[in-house]
Amino acid sequence: MITLAMLLVVAGATIEIDAGKVVGAANPMVLGGNLIDYQKGGYGDPSQAGTDEGEGIWDPAKRRPVPEMVELARAAGIKIARWPGGCGAHLYEWKRTIGPLADRPNQLFGLPEYLTACAAIGAEPLITVAEYAGTSQDAADLVEYLNAPNDGNHPWAARRAGDGHPGSWNVKWFEYGNESDHGPHRGNDDIGKIRPPFSPEEYGARYLAYRTSMQVIDPRLKLGAVISTGFQALDGWPTRVAKRIGSVMDFAILHSYLPSVGDPAPAPDRLFPDALAGQDQIQEYVDAMKKMLAQSTGHPESGPGSVPIAVTEFNGGFVQDKPVPYRYCLGDALIVSDMLHLWLRPRNGIAFANFWEFANEYWGMVRGYADKGEPLVRRPMYYAAQLFAQNLGTSIVSARVECPGFDALGQLAIGIERHAGPGSTLTLLDSVPITPAWQITPVKSVVQTTDEGVLQVRFNDPGDLNYYHAFVEAPVQAGQTYRLSAWVKTEDLTTTNGACYQIGDSRGWVVTHSASITPYIVGTSGWKKVEVDYTTLPDTTKVQIVARRLGGTGPVSGVAWYKNLSLTRIIPKSRPAVPVLSVTASMSSNRDSLYLVVTNKDLHREIPVKLTIKGFSPKSVHAMSLTGPSAESTNESDAQCVGLHDIPATVDLVRLPPCSITAIRLDGGASHAGNLHP
Repeated sequence: MITLAMLLVVAGATIEIDAGKVVGAANPMVLGGNLIDYQKGGYGDPSQAGTDEGEGIWDPAKRRPVPEMVELARAAGIKIARWPGGCGAHLYEWKRTIGPLADRPNQLFGLPEYLTACAAIGAEPLITVAEYAGTSQDAADLVEYLNAPNDGNHPWAARRAGDGHPGSWNVKWFEYGNESDHGPHRGNDDIGKIRPPFSPEEYGARYLAYRTSMQVIDPRLKLGAVISTGFQALDGWPTRVAKRIGSVMDFAILHSYLPSVGDPAPAPDRLFPDALAGQDQIQEYVDAMKKMLAQSTGHPESGPGSVPIAVTEFNGGFVQDKPVPYRYCLGDALIVSDMLHLWLRPRNGIAFANFWEFANEYWGMVRGYADKGEPLVRRPMYYAAQLFAQNLGTSIVSARVECPGFDALGQLAIGIERHAGPGSTLTLLDSVPITPAWQITPVKSVVQTTDEGVLQVRFNDPGDLNYYHAFVEAPVQAGQTYRLSAWVKTEDLTTTNGACYQIGDSRGWVVTHSASITPYIVGTSGWKKVEVDYTTLPDTTKVQIVARRLGGTGPVSGVAWYKNLSLTRIIPKSRPAVPVLSVTASMSSNRDSLYLVVTNKDLHREIPVKLTIKGFSPKSVHAMSLTGPSAESTNESDAQCVGLHDIPATVDLVRLPPCSITAIRLDGGASHAGNLHP
């Protein structure tokens, strides 16, 4: 007979902390944020709310930062704030954002206002330099405006003084562009058409020119290079950019969005176990990225002299609204928490990280405009950042976890299954015959021909063609995983979303919302093999393999060839089950307080955790958890649904609520329990 006590032992966990074993410094700069601004002629709708308010941080009527928002930013630990943010930076013209407000009526939140907000928050500025508008001289003028002395020899510094700040802003951190591999999405007013994306080599050459021009004005500054937008294959854009820039790269930029979820989203109990399985995959990518940077730039792979990584955007990749917008839910807060655990690992060399994004717009961790009298709602991921910010010492110490695990199916762009047991390697079972005859539907502005099974597609589309008009079909078994291998060649394919394949249920995406897509090829390339795995639905009988070019990034021209499709039934590679707990342990500078932040990814069970501590003698403990009714819970209709709550704890046992993030503070002297409260 299994008793309740036995179940608790089975489900329990142990965290062993060695407070005397310092792993490295704790870096509070990973708790950065994005302050958003849009500009007429740039990406997005220039008339949208927030353009003059910095999405809520700025009060244009009183010409000051909004005090309530400043306090929230401080409490969330925002130590570095990125501006103007995201794709709005591609064509952003900073010179239109300075000077008298009467001369910029559509730009009341500009560069001086952003810098004033940073100063109020106590955050270092991080400025994204437009890569698809302006010149390297404009970037040098920006540095002069920000950092040069107002000594009569620097006209842009004189403009800064005219904006009310005679002294230098001493801005150190800049990045050259944002997700530059996908182009600017649109042209600015004097262009009237979409600009094609840079090639990696062109981007790298421009980075070098901009860096030289900017460092002539201030050699102390650091300019980041866009290396990876969302875990793309390292042998493409990332390696080619890194090799072109070489040893002078100041830091490498990574954007981290996992999982990948759109409408319709899976049910929560199916979605979140997979969504919360991505931490190891991100770590493996960071390890591979560091190795690639070392090989491409000549710097060491880690430690002093290595190329730092800056994660200037991170969040869960939820772009859906039904049944609830998961980007605002407790489950997303747990995903964000897992990423923060990673960014805090000293081995990863993360210079700083910026949550996307601080307030309002589509992703904000805070909702509402206090200057308009609206209540400010703290979303779950805000509380996650707050727990880390208020429970982070100065040094990371060793923490070892023994805990239960859970299964994950390797979906949602998280590619390897996780199951109880030691894990397994990929197993190939049998091949599926594919009839090489392409079924083609005519489409305007595209010429499609075949020759001995090779499909040739000539693109000349001035719009934004979503190409899916040639396919083959193959019989498959239901509930099985198949690996598609195929070949692609391109010639002058001028687009961000290039030539690729899609494999999915033959009933089509609109009916089943079930498909996988290979990596894409752009520019001019010889034959390249691409692969992707796809798991069939319980009632699938046939799959459709489609020659693709995904719409979404503007015009497409050039030629693509598709050939040699093969389909193999496989048993995917698996890893051991996902540990339910992630932990970061840190010590205060005077070593009188030990902090733990623990994420419990078990959606339904409380996990009792035994604490074993070496090198520190705790005398008191306080624990606080971010909890809610379920993983999909949000604060959108009830601002108190997900929040922080004290939980009982002793110096050797803490019971972690299900689906929670818990901060535990152990003091070696007098109790400071109240310090944990928001």
